[in-house]
Amino acid sequence: MQKATITLALCITLTGMARHGAFAQDEAKTNPQSATSNGRNPQSEARIGVNPSKRVTLTLRDAMSMALDYNRDIEIERLNVQMNEFDLRAAQGVYDPALAATFYYDRRSIPATSIFAADKTDNLIGTATFTQRTPWQGSSLTGVFDNNRATTTNPFNSLNPQYTTNLNFTFTQPLFRNRTVDSARRQIRISKKRLDISDSQFRQRAIEIISQVQRAYWELVFSRRDQEIKRESVDLAETQLEHNERLVDAGTLAKSDIISARVELERRKDEAEAAVEAIQRAENSLKALMAQPGDGGIWQSELVPVEQPQIETGASLPLEDALRLAAQNRPEMEQYRLRGELNKIDAEYLRNQTKPQIDFFVTYGTVGLAGPLRATENPINASNEILYGRINQLSALAELPLLPIANTGATPGALVGGYGQSLSNLFKNDFRSWRVGLNINLPLRNRTAQANFGRSLAEGKQIEAQRQKTEQLIEVEVRNALQAVETARKRVDAAKNSRVNAELQYQSEQRKFDAGQSTNFFVLDRQNALSSARGRELRALTDYTKAVAELQRALSTTLSSNNVEVK
Repeated sequence: MQKATITLALCITLTGMARHGAFAQDEAKTNPQSATSNGRNPQSEARIGVNPSKRVTLTLRDAMSMALDYNRDIEIERLNVQMNEFDLRAAQGVYDPALAATFYYDRRSIPATSIFAADKTDNLIGTATFTQRTPWQGSSLTGVFDNNRATTTNPFNSLNPQYTTNLNFTFTQPLFRNRTVDSARRQIRISKKRLDISDSQFRQRAIEIISQVQRAYWELVFSRRDQEIKRESVDLAETQLEHNERLVDAGTLAKSDIISARVELERRKDEAEAAVEAIQRAENSLKALMAQPGDGGIWQSELVPVEQPQIETGASLPLEDALRLAAQNRPEMEQYRLRGELNKIDAEYLRNQTKPQIDFFVTYGTVGLAGPLRATENPINASNEILYGRINQLSALAELPLLPIANTGATPGALVGGYGQSLSNLFKNDFRSWRVGLNINLPLRNRTAQANFGRSLAEGKQIEAQRQKTEQLIEVEVRNALQAVETARKRVDAAKNSRVNAELQYQSEQRKFDAGQSTNFFVLDRQNALSSARGRELRALTDYTKAVAELQRALSTTLSSNNVEVK
């Protein structure tokens, strides 16, 4: 299960539709609605940093795909997941076996005050230690192998040099503190939960980026179409001015009507120029979300969105179903659940640390010894031979029985040899030792552990309170998003009807003006009303599309609704 979670945060793919060629420059193909009736492409007018000859047709799916590929926030979250994976591997490394070795030469010259002491010793010592912690019950195993080659001037050592080998194994098992959980197992469990949290945060960030791309894309669509509407209004004003000039020349219209038409024309031109800046801002916002760092070609290109906002059937759903879906899908709720589990891990560990520490241990060891016999006898054996020899001479003269020479301890043959013989004696296991016992550590008050445990309980309550607060905020977001979709849908219907009636009203007023039954003022007023109605309809439709995207974000269905697969 954990492997699936790790893989989840490393890649984002878009499924369900073939992706368009990302940012393939197309100077011939344009958005059919991006040009006015007179063949002019107003969006290609000079803009700062944009080359009109570099035009890029862009679908919403293209924009989302590039944002997921190149957005720096997505990359940061992806790297967070990778760092948490390394943290987990590092925490699991506590169970890697450890091998340590020490090798050194030691020579000592000491004053000897006894015939049994040596004034000079030479030691060649090597030690190897193997340590292995187990993930079960907090136990550990330690093995120590040390060997020593000792040369001494002590005349009483029958083996010189002397090879000593020792092999010891110690098994330690906690009985109370650190048995069910210890710092190593706690850290591993915490690392796993943090990895799950980073996966959820990655998914949450992907949802946020896609929602931002949707809003920026539709805002760019609105800005371009709004400028077209304003340019169409300019064209109407120019047509009306030409019409007025002809009527003035014919003597059927006052010259003041030409002035009023020119004033209105310039006002509409002003609005059209302001709309160009709106396009630039909307385009820059979208480019900032999806442009690859250092890709100057994207910033110099004109983005031509090919999709238009439209009413979606089934975009809304009952409130109860929406709230249940949000509670199931929102990454924030999953993160609070994981934070609660993290707190339980801490509480379990800190509760365990309030217990007394009593560790059972058992040690088993074996010893090996060998060395070549000294060429000379020790002083005691030599003096005994002289003494017993003189006594036996006197005993022979007195015709008494001879005394046997006392055996002061001969060296066993199994101990005579080199380093190999010492190892052989070690593994014969003839010289072994056992040790069984308890290590006991009983803090008299242990206030630190008790305070840490109490703090973890308080933190758990705080997390639960924060979860409830977030749950309320999510419910508010869902309610507002549902209302926004419903309101925007009704606004679209009203704005559409307003635009249709404004067109009819303008056409009627134009016919009346041509027949001499109306004035230039009313014609221009109807044109303004028509332009305003078209703008309101476009804004309502754009707001509806953005409201649907916001509802998807509130329900956390952005990925599935847009066929984005996170794996």
